[in-house]
Amino acid sequence: MPQKALRENFVILVVDDQVSDAEVLREAVARLGKVHVANTSQRALDLARRFRPDVVLLDILMPDLDGLALCREMKADPKVCDAAIIFVTAHSQPRMQIRALESGGVDFVQKPIDVAIVRARVRAHLNLRRQANRLAYFDALSGLPNRILLVDRLNQAVLHAQRSGTSASLVLINLDDFKSINNHSGHMLGDRILHEVASRLEGLTDVHIDTIARPMGDEFAILLTNLEKTDSIGPLVENILNELSHPLYIEKTRFDLSACAGVSVYPEDSKNHYELFSHAEATMYEAKKLGRSRYRFFSEALEATARARLLLERHIRHALEQRIFEVFYQPMYSFSQGSFCRMEALIRWRQADGSLISPNEFIPVAENTGLIIPLGSHVLQRACLDALKLMRAGFTIPVSVNISAVQFREENFLEMVLGTLNESGLPAEMLELEITEGVLATDMAWTSKVLEELRANGIRVAIDDFGTGYSSLAYLKRLPIDVLKIDQGFVREMLSDKSDADIVHAIVRMGQALNLELVAEGVENEQQARKLMELGCDVLQGYLYARPSPFEELEELLQSQHVKLA
Repeated sequence: MPQKALRENFVILVVDDQVSDAEVLREAVARLGKVHVANTSQRALDLARRFRPDVVLLDILMPDLDGLALCREMKADPKVCDAAIIFVTAHSQPRMQIRALESGGVDFVQKPIDVAIVRARVRAHLNLRRQANRLAYFDALSGLPNRILLVDRLNQAVLHAQRSGTSASLVLINLDDFKSINNHSGHMLGDRILHEVASRLEGLTDVHIDTIARPMGDEFAILLTNLEKTDSIGPLVENILNELSHPLYIEKTRFDLSACAGVSVYPEDSKNHYELFSHAEATMYEAKKLGRSRYRFFSEALEATARARLLLERHIRHALEQRIFEVFYQPMYSFSQGSFCRMEALIRWRQADGSLISPNEFIPVAENTGLIIPLGSHVLQRACLDALKLMRAGFTIPVSVNISAVQFREENFLEMVLGTLNESGLPAEMLELEITEGVLATDMAWTSKVLEELRANGIRVAIDDFGTGYSSLAYLKRLPIDVLKIDQGFVREMLSDKSDADIVHAIVRMGQALNLELVAEGVENEQQARKLMELGCDVLQGYLYARPSPFEELEELLQSQHVKLA
């Protein structure tokens, strides 16, 4: 669908007290835009403030206020200061031309007037403005309106809806996992994908589509106007997401894209164009939480959630800056050794009253906002230093650190891990990284490369919460994995639920077949522990042995165990 121009016609203002000269100038530029004529400086100011001209043809010799002074007044007025002012004058002295330029003029036309020259000069300046407008209001990569122009269109759409009694809707679209594609396939290829997405969106045909824009990155927007009923929005959004899901081929490589969308509607859920955008954005993020190729409409409940999320994000940033986050440790017990053999580092956020905020509340927000990157780096750094401190105290207890999928996909992830190890002085074999199954299912080439580098540097890798995500035997066989951690959800009910017991048994057999170490999470009683030991799972983690605790308490626990063993 063709995009609307920023302005349908250029506006040209002719200012000359000589009626004959004014008429010649008007005729010269009549086909280049909408022309207004003023015979006095005051009339020129009034017309300029009303119509905001792109170009002003201004005579220097005016009866009430000379052209130089009028030019200065226009340049001082925020409503008309952007106009390109071309002086029309009989003066040919360099001194006068210098004064005109110092007043804010950009060009000269000599009298007697040459129509062809006037037309060429004005056309040149209008072309410059057209290019400037495109740079200011259009995205260079896709050719679509940018965020600035989109906001202007939103405002116009709301005003039109108010006058006409219709509705306007904004659909914000975000590609799923595009950052991974961009990082691993290269930014040039990523740009080509974005260009293709823009082309597909422009190919949509719907009478209500007013503007298709690219506000930023891999985010696109579709503005719908003149909606008398809103029940047609859902099918249109489904059609959009379906169009984007068709396979894309670039340089003989197939890309299967998907996207999520958030929808807001004026006046149903938004009072102005600012809310129309912010509501669509909040809803888009909510849709992405549901998975791939999802969309949602805005609601008051979502707004409350979005506000709470924003407040929590601010608190997380503050907690990071003030280094309020703590690292707790939960040791793992080995049957064969009869002692604690490893420990898992766990992030904790303590409030002013001493209570702890559950990681389930703030980790998802940290992942969605990117704050998981500095948060994860903080945990890794603290864990390495604490493990080294235990080593120096005589306790060789490797530390296991959880790695978010967001962290893992960061381009400098390896450098961050190796740099932290190097700075802390902890031997690499004392560090284990826990990743989820979801990491294995995205970009196998990248995942394999990172895991191989970790192993080459002596770092072990564990699959956390195994059995709750998507893993295939092919992945586990091909990738350098050292440990499978059986999810506590299966362990908790394994004595009373046959299906959970069968799942645990299958995971243990799978781990043994692949020569992987097994760790059972969530062990809370002796019966569970005995059953797991009988199945062949040697390492157990759970409340039966120890709860997550601050480092000082962990030291005391290890010391007491050492005394008992002695």
